[in-house]
Amino acid sequence: MIRRLPALLLLTASACGPQPLRVVMNAENNSGQSGFAVLTALSSSKTRVEIDVAASNDPRPQPAHVHEGRCGEIGGIKAGLANLAPDAKKPGRFTSTTEIDVGLDTLEKGTFAINAHDVRDFSLYITCGQVH
Repeated sequence: MIRRLPALLLLTASACGPQPLRVVMNAENNSGQSGFAVLTALSSSKTRVEIDVAASNDPRPQPAHVHEGRCGEIGGIKAGLANLAPDAKKPGRFTSTTEIDVGLDTLEKGTFAINAHDVRDFSLYITCGQVH
């Protein structure tokens, strides 16, 4: 039994792996589009970003990005994301899923925000979440 214990511990530690990071997406500019994003490490240099927020009154897709900086102090674009769009499986929700070439460690250790723009006015943000 003692010889199997180290292998069991290794197996348990490997099975746990890195945990997804949940980011709260707060509505901005009276959009009502709050929700969340889930960031999952796919490798040391790739992350899946899944966004799920309340739908807009305008059904057109909304541009989304990972930006340097913080909500309210947005900097340059770090990675483009798939547009938020109505989700047929989740009525009343806009969703998107994107794999980006940025590691989750980089996102967690830096200062980054996920946001989406109003399709009618690109200068207005409709939702923003701070990656911590």
